[in-house]
Amino acid sequence: MPLKTKLATALLAILPLWITAQEHDTAHVGIHQAESEYYSRIADSLHSAREISPETPSLLKSRNAGTLTHKIYGWHPYWAGSTAYLYYDYAALSHIAYFSYEVDTATGGYTTLRGWDTTPIISYAHSRGVKVTLTVTNFGTAPNTEILTDTVKQWNLINTVINQLQSRNGDGVNFDFESVPAVQKANMVSFCRRAVRGIKAALPAAEISLATPAVNWSDGWDLGALAGICDYLIMMGYNYYWSGSSTAGPVAPVSGENYHIVKSINDDYLADGVPAGKLLLGVPWYGYDWPVVSSARKAATTGTGTSRTYVKALEIAAGKTRIFDDLTGVPYVSYQTTEWRQMWYDDSTSLQLKSNIVKDMNLAGLGIWALSYEAGRPELWKGLKTAFLAGYTSSGEGPPAQPDGSLRIIPNPVTEASVVRYTISKRSHVTLSIYDTGGRLISSLVGSMIDPGSYTEPLDAGTLDPGIYICVLQTRQGWSAMKFAVIETK
Repeated sequence: MPLKTKLATALLAILPLWITAQEHDTAHVGIHQAESEYYSRIADSLHSAREISPETPSLLKSRNAGTLTHKIYGWHPYWAGSTAYLYYDYAALSHIAYFSYEVDTATGGYTTLRGWDTTPIISYAHSRGVKVTLTVTNFGTAPNTEILTDTVKQWNLINTVINQLQSRNGDGVNFDFESVPAVQKANMVSFCRRAVRGIKAALPAAEISLATPAVNWSDGWDLGALAGICDYLIMMGYNYYWSGSSTAGPVAPVSGENYHIVKSINDDYLADGVPAGKLLLGVPWYGYDWPVVSSARKAATTGTGTSRTYVKALEIAAGKTRIFDDLTGVPYVSYQTTEWRQMWYDDSTSLQLKSNIVKDMNLAGLGIWALSYEAGRPELWKGLKTAFLAGYTSSGEGPPAQPDGSLRIIPNPVTEASVVRYTISKRSHVTLSIYDTGGRLISSLVGSMIDPGSYTEPLDAGTLDPGIYICVLQTRQGWSAMKFAVIETK
């Protein structure tokens, strides 16, 4: 069978797995809304925002290493612990968005500020060179219609926001209006035009941004027009799979799905006239954990998924077989309790891939949902600094940077014998390994200290079954990966 036919057959065999559970669901609720609604029901049991804890020493506070090359924008949810902000790495942040001012649709004012009026995070971040904006939330078709069809309410909202920014020395506002219906598309543009005009008249330096969907499901967003009005847009590049999905799957796939991050950037944003320099990619510091029918990749769900913060996901994954899904660039684990469960979550490796997208596509920066979900763990902060902090050199912990060297497999596809050619730029411990597409280690070709130079390593296909494999080169400077095919000679 010809190579093209073999590969096409292999792709067709897994294609249904890519498409399942990504059809638009009108009941689909974004993670910002879902978690806001969940925590609002238990708000009385949380640490009060008025509990201002004494500032304690932290290893992760000041920016001494260099200048950020991109905007790094993190939402700080009001349900974060009262001391969570003390453990953020402010060297890796340019903006913090306090979440949130909740709109009163009857007046345009607010039903609650969730502690914006007392939080110590504003002065704390300012003293460390980080801007703080106020997130204004309004969720649902009906609530957005109420605001977007009433200019009196809009001006009350705008003026109230101005007062809040002035009273707390805020640096701007992030409007997070979700489930805007198509019939309000023009009104959303008009509202943003009024908001920018009104806020900047009072506060010329204020930054005004929008949290916008990864996929313009409702056609409620004229993204090109909005980008021309606001300072920047933050694409919420997650929840492609969500709590109600019919199969488990990656909340933020970089590829390998009929909807994924790169497609969203290209088709929903750049193609709609959004300049790359005014677009931030929002990334998840969370995952979803579903009850499923089996351990199979993207198994059918048997119930509602549960969101897991980054630190909780690592706790669940500990001691289990982590599979890095090469098709989508996101890891997952399958495990059993009283039932089969499958959790897809972003970790330091998959988040590094997303940082590379920001740089490769010349985007303005990166957003994070949500700060505090890392619970002070250093590897995500180190990954951000490795990617975006000029002059920063990682101590070796956290996700690696891409190496200077090249990785090639000749010939590719492989029939009987092939060679792996690679270059090492600095003396380093080098591993060269072969994995299958399930993330299982098949063979270790190299594992030793190597001097700088170019090298060739034989690859014997006789030990491999026909199929797709990934060759991974890892050094102290970073890693490279290349996919190759092994085919039968007859």
